[in-house]
Amino acid sequence: MSEKENIEVVQKMYAAFGKGDIPTIINSLTEEVDWQMIGPKEIPHAGPHRGRDQVAAFFEKVATGSDIQQFEPREYVAQGDKVVALGYYKGKAKATGKMYETEWAMVFTVRNGKVARFREYSDSANLVAAYK
Repeated sequence: MSEKENIEVVQKMYAAFGKGDIPTIINSLTEEVDWQMIGPKEIPHAGPHRGRDQVAAFFEKVATGSDIQQFEPREYVAQGDKVVALGYYKGKAKATGKMYETEWAMVFTVRNGKVARFREYSDSANLVAAYK
């Protein structure tokens, strides 16, 4: 696939996330997807998730633990099978009621039109402060 097509795969996933359409996201993944938000265990959805079922559990943790109030992918950079999305999100940790916000970088590896690998990098100290 072209770099433009790989960006479109990622953009469609973000559009589905914006609508709460998690099944579309899961169907955009390879069966053996390697998905990870980089961060400590204090962030409920951080850590490695392997395969579609674990990624579905990741999104369940996000939904039950966070009230996401703003989610903005702002820029896309692609090279080969990699797509880097740069953006911003703001929300509230449901358990504590504390707000968080951070700019982020999300790195996708796209193979044959499906995401095979995902990494999210954000201000984990800001997130930990909200969840503690």
